[in-house]
Amino acid sequence: MSDQPYDSMLPIIRQMHEARTDEERAQLLLMVSDALLMKYRPVFEAVCRKAGFGPGLEYINVRRAAFHAIRGPDGRHKNPLFEDARSRFAEIAGVEGGAQ
Repeated sequence: MSDQPYDSMLPIIRQMHEARTDEERAQLLLMVSDALLMKYRPVFEAVCRKAGFGPGLEYINVRRAAFHAIRGPDGRHKNPLFEDARSRFAEIAGVEGGAQ
């Protein structure tokens, strides 16, 4: 049996499949670009579902909403909840810049 489908995966998708902890999955979701997350959203969601990583599914939904949201004249999101959600998720990832 060939490993070709696995070998042809984008590295960040392969890393999501190989992640062993929610912290690792959270770190990857924080790093993935909006373009890749939107293009391969069903794949990222499937990995989160398989791992029972509910916060990951919620974060993907927040990112999708933020991607489509209207921004203010300064280019920032009008709704501060987007940044609040990102900060809480950064806490799960164990990275600096989480909720204060």
